[in-house]
Amino acid sequence: MNMDRKTISGLALCFLFYIGYETYLNKKYPDRYKRPSSSTPTDLAPQQRNTSSATLEQSNTAPQMESQRVREDIPVLSQEELTIDNRDISVVFNQDLGAIQSITLKKYQNDAQTEQMQILNNPLVIQGTSQLNKLHNQRMIAEREGQTVRFIAKSDNWRITHSYSFFEEGYGADISINWENIGSTSLDLTSYVVMSENINFPKKSTGFLPGIPTGKPSIVTDLAGKSQWHDIQDYCEGNDDVIKDKLQDVDFIGFDHHYFAKTLLPQSKKSSFLVLKSDVLPGHSCKISNWISLEQGSVAPGNHISMSYKAWFGPKSTDLMEAYDPKLKESLDLGFFSVLSKPLFFIMKEIHDLLGNWGIAVIILTLLIKIIFYPLTKQAASAQNRMKKLQPEMNKIKEKYKDDPRRMQQETMRFMGAHKVNPMKGCLPILPQMPVFFAFYRLLSTSIELRQAPFFGWISDLSVSDPYYITPLLLGVTMFMQQKLVPTTGLDKTQERIMMMLPLFFTVMMLTLPAGMVLYMLTNTIVSILQQQWLNKKIANQ
Repeated sequence: MNMDRKTISGLALCFLFYIGYETYLNKKYPDRYKRPSSSTPTDLAPQQRNTSSATLEQSNTAPQMESQRVREDIPVLSQEELTIDNRDISVVFNQDLGAIQSITLKKYQNDAQTEQMQILNNPLVIQGTSQLNKLHNQRMIAEREGQTVRFIAKSDNWRITHSYSFFEEGYGADISINWENIGSTSLDLTSYVVMSENINFPKKSTGFLPGIPTGKPSIVTDLAGKSQWHDIQDYCEGNDDVIKDKLQDVDFIGFDHHYFAKTLLPQSKKSSFLVLKSDVLPGHSCKISNWISLEQGSVAPGNHISMSYKAWFGPKSTDLMEAYDPKLKESLDLGFFSVLSKPLFFIMKEIHDLLGNWGIAVIILTLLIKIIFYPLTKQAASAQNRMKKLQPEMNKIKEKYKDDPRRMQQETMRFMGAHKVNPMKGCLPILPQMPVFFAFYRLLSTSIELRQAPFFGWISDLSVSDPYYITPLLLGVTMFMQQKLVPTTGLDKTQERIMMMLPLFFTVMMLTLPAGMVLYMLTNTIVSILQQQWLNKKIANQ
C-alpha cells in the first residue's frame, strides 16, 4: 500500500465512510444481522399448540424448576469423582444442580496471565427435559465410569439419563440424553435439550471500528452452514423476547466469548431452537437458555428415545475445531472479507510454523502483500509523477480563469485529456488494497493464535494494544516522515495542513488497536517509504 498523501487521505475517507455507514445502518436496521423469527411460537414444537402462548412469552422469567429442594436421600459423589481431567481440560460437575460447575483450559492463561483460563463464570446447565422451560434443579443420581459422568433424573413419567463423556485429550465431549417411558401408557415425546448459563457482561471494548470482535459474549448459531452472532448484552437489554427458528439443520448453538466457545452440536438431522432470556441485570449479567427440540412421536411403556450431541468447550482454534468437527470452523467470525482472511491466515501460519514468532510472521506477510501490490504502487507513482510535471501548466490555467470556475474546470479537463492524464489513476490502485486491510485487521483481532503471543521486548501479547504506546508513536513519526518525503502536488495551504494532521489521526486511532495490527501498519509504512524513494529515483532516471 503506497502510503502517500492520496493513499492516507483515501484510507481516512474510507474509515470515516465505513463508520458513518455502519452507524446509519445500525440505527435504521437494528435487527439486520438477525434471522427473521417465525410469527408463532408453535414453530418450536407442535406439542405447544394446545398450550397458552404465554409459555414462550415468559422469557423475562427464569425457567420453572422440578423442585427447589435438594434431595438429601441421594448420595453425593466426591469432588474427585465429579471432576474429569485430560491433558487439555479439567471439568468439574455439580451434582446438586445437575450442571457443569467449572471448565479450566490447562494450556491457556486468563487475560491477566496469572492462572489457567476459566471459561465459566457461573454453572453451565446442559440437560434434557420433556417440557419447555422446565429444568431439573435438584440433586440427581450420579454415576462415574472412566471419563464419563452420568446424571439420572425423573420428570413426570420419564426417566432421563444424561451422559457426559470426555476424551484423553482435547476440548470436545460426547453428550447423550436418554428419555425412558416409565409410565404404564404410551406417551408422546418432544425432546428438549437446554444449554443455559448466567453470563456476565465484561466492560465494553473501546475498539475503533464497528463490527469488529471486542470480546463481548455472543449467542452463536449455525443453521444449515450459515453462522449468526447475537450480542448477549444487546439482546438481554433490548426489546427482543426470543430468538428462534423452526425445524431445520442446526449445526451448532452456544456461547461465543471471542477467543473461546461453548457450543452444542446436535447429531440429529433436523431440530428447532429457541433462545430465552431471564434474570436480566442491566449492565451486569443475564441468563441465556438455548433450547433445542425435536418431536419424537409416541413412546411405548418401557421403551426409550436417545439423542446424541457433540460439545466443544475450548479455544476457537481453526485446526483444533476442524479436527474435532469441521462444522465448528464456522464459529470463527472473520467478517465480510473472510474470503481474504482465510488465505492470509494460512500463509501467516505457515510462516509462523517455520520461524516460531507471530510478530515476524505479520512482518513477512506484510512484505508479501507489498510485493503483490507493487504493480499498482508503481502505476500510482507514475501517474503522480506525470501530474507533478504538468502541475505548472495547470496552475497557469487556474490563475488565468480564477474568476470563472466553470471555464477553469473545462480548460483543466481539456488540458488533461490532451496530455492523456487521468488523476484517478493515482487513487484507483488504493481501492483493491482496502479489502485486504480490513481482512487483515479482522484476522489479527479474531485469531486466538495471536492471543498472548509475544513479539519482542515489551510486546508480550499481539492481540492487545501496545502497553507503552511505543509502536503507535513510531507509526505516527514514520507517517510524518513520509508526508515530508512526498512532494506537494496541487494542494493549497489549508489542504496541506489537513494532510499533515493525518499522521496524528492515525496515531490516536492505533493507540487502542491490537499491537499486531499496529505492527502491520508500521511495517507497511516503512516499506512504503522505501518503495517511494526507489520509485522516485527510478522514474527520475527515465
